Amino acid sequence: MKKTIFVVAFAISAACASSMIAKNGMVKFFSTTSIMNIDGTSQTAVSSLDLDSGKVTIKARNTTFKFPDKLMQEHFNENYMESEKFPVSSFKGTFFGMDHEAFNSGKKVTVIVDGILDVHGVGKHYRTTGYLQKAADGSVTGDTKFFVKMLDHGIKKPSVVMASLADSMEITSKFTWLPAEVSK
Repeated sequence: MKKTIFVVAFAISAACASSMIAKNGMVKFFSTTSIMNIDGTSQTAVSSLDLDSGKVTIKARNTTFKFPDKLMQEHFNENYMESEKFPVSSFKGTFFGMDHEAFNSGKKVTVIVDGILDVHGVGKHYRTTGYLQKAADGSVTGDTKFFVKMLDHGIKKPSVVMASLADSMEITSKFTWLPAEVSK
């Protein structure tokens, strides 16, 4: 009986060893036109990463994005993201193509990230390149960058500001995941 309990406990801890959590990730979007730059950053995005299955999830509350200009932040939440109606933006997908040997030796490795980005209540498939790196303390850092067309997510540009807003936004994310049992 004791041997069975030990084996079950070991299997559970081994399964959890690949589960990682990030509580203060950075998600940033940026666009530029000849009239203005739009630059918003959230430093409170949360994420889970499973190194065995390749599953990754990211969630950011839309009201946590900060802008250099308060009016820009207000327009973002009220007119574009409609943050009361759509409070969270999220990504759910998988990564693959990792060089496990290089990753386990601490090298920064390239992965393919594939999944659904849900923004403004509209989910859309994206595939991009990301990077993962394992640190000596067991944490994993990762980042990715890709472009999102506003209209693909049902975000309309009012004609009054048409020239000052780009059609697409550059989305950058950076996370440091800790083993799930450490981050509690």
